[in-house]
Amino acid sequence: MKRILLIVLLFNQMCYANASLEISILTCAPGDEIYSIFGHSAIRILDKENQIDKVYDFGTFDFDTPNFAYKFLKGKLKYHLSVRNTNQFIRAYTYENREVLEQQLHFSELEKGQIVDRLDFLFQPENRYYFYSFLEKDCSTDLRDLLTMVGVQFSDELLNESKRDLINTYLTEKSWIKLGVNIILGQRLDAMPSRFQSMFLPKYLKKEIELATLHNVSLVKSEQKLNEVKTNKSKNKAIKLFSPIVIFSIFLLLYVIGFQKAISLLLFLGIGISGLIIAFLWGFSGHEEVTKNLNILWCNPLYLLSIPLLLKKKTNSILTMLLVFFLVIAIGIWVFGVQQLDQSIIPLLFTLGLIHYNEFKKILTLSKP
Repeated sequence: MKRILLIVLLFNQMCYANASLEISILTCAPGDEIYSIFGHSAIRILDKENQIDKVYDFGTFDFDTPNFAYKFLKGKLKYHLSVRNTNQFIRAYTYENREVLEQQLHFSELEKGQIVDRLDFLFQPENRYYFYSFLEKDCSTDLRDLLTMVGVQFSDELLNESKRDLINTYLTEKSWIKLGVNIILGQRLDAMPSRFQSMFLPKYLKKEIELATLHNVSLVKSEQKLNEVKTNKSKNKAIKLFSPIVIFSIFLLLYVIGFQKAISLLLFLGIGISGLIIAFLWGFSGHEEVTKNLNILWCNPLYLLSIPLLLKKKTNSILTMLLVFFLVIAIGIWVFGVQQLDQSIIPLLFTLGLIHYNEFKKILTLSKP
């Protein structure tokens, strides 16, 4: 049996051992949907002699999966390796107005055969499914590991930016999504990654491939753009006007000029619910990225307990001191770099500080004989 398997393996490699076989990494620009906002990576196998031109895509999932949201939050949503015609792949991304860049790679015939064999093995029904992990296993990391398998060496040099910083480079024009991502993702994102680890993001996989060598030769043979997309240079000023830091600054202003009860109720409700979500994800989700999330100190579920007191125009000194204590600790964690907070919440923290200051004044007034 072993001899038969060896013969099949050698035959398969011989089928691909021809000069017309080319292997490329495809890097797709970010899209507008939340699941496509960080871009995408895939691998192209082009064999002109045998008229093969297909794309292996490790980032495929099914929206129709039963209990989709539950499985995603739990970390039990299965992604899978799919294969489709290259023209179909390019048309799909062109339709979404997303640029597709190709890096054609230098490989020996043996290495090409090894890559094709590995892809075919992983495409088998019993092997193609895997549990997605944002930092450890996605469309880019699987390609990185595939290249490593044939001897490509990537640097382990540490970067000067955290994983959160790398993610935020994708979100500069999407301030509300950036805020949500930075609130939901925990302390693990503030570690400094190596260049090898940075390749969980397609842009950084492309960058490291450009720098990589194999057999003392640059890994990239050539690079080209595979489609034409429309460039939209116009900036939506309305989006900037309604960015989190602007909205939260308006809340602060409204609180100062006299809408104290309304703003307090709104913030207590929003922050309290957000804190419940953080606590739920920390305790329930299988994604390690949302655990150890110290945002829960300022985004505290205890604010929900303050709502009935506020409606009755009452205060609770113990609850107030607890919330102030947690708020101060959260600011200290930010200042000392334990976990990075989103800068857009600065006006929000000022507003919470003023609310607690006024509560302390009420407590002191009530305690006087």
